[in-house]
Amino acid sequence: MSLKPSHLLVDPRTAPSTLSTGLLVLRVLTGGLMALHGAGKMLTPFTWMGDGASVPGFLQFLAAAAEFFGGLAWMVGLAMPLATLGVAVTMLVGILIAHIPLGDPFIRLSITGHTTGPGEPFGMLPTWLVLAGGRSPGGSGSSELATLYIAVSVMLLAAGPGRFSLDALVSRRIAARATA
Repeated sequence: MSLKPSHLLVDPRTAPSTLSTGLLVLRVLTGGLMALHGAGKMLTPFTWMGDGASVPGFLQFLAAAAEFFGGLAWMVGLAMPLATLGVAVTMLVGILIAHIPLGDPFIRLSITGHTTGPGEPFGMLPTWLVLAGGRSPGGSGSSELATLYIAVSVMLLAAGPGRFSLDALVSRRIAARATA
């Protein structure tokens, strides 16, 4: 398959039924969660980061839109390459401008009952990897969810949306017109 500019909007790849079923479950669940992740931001899309944010309003809007509309696109399997790139870039930027500067660990365990303060070391593991309890001021406390969304993005870019997607339906119709 040759890569065409139109493939950024519609992923024409097909997949076996079993893989397509797994991709459908992955897309619907993570897409719904991603859409909800962005839904609150879409209420104030240009100012969701708050007063004094160093990120311009237009970029805040792009992030909120990538999360909300990207999640919806994942759910139905439409414009998957574009939606997936938007989600992945937004999550990566979130890690780079929010989680890392706040000193968030990769994983924050909720086992000690401490919900305030920086958290405590867990076992002999480095604190950049895991902290027990605590919470970063103004942050979610860890970058694990954003990293998981990036991993899902890589999976969807590598495998495509599967045959149970609107991209597959559009691709079939385009192919039928080309042969008619």
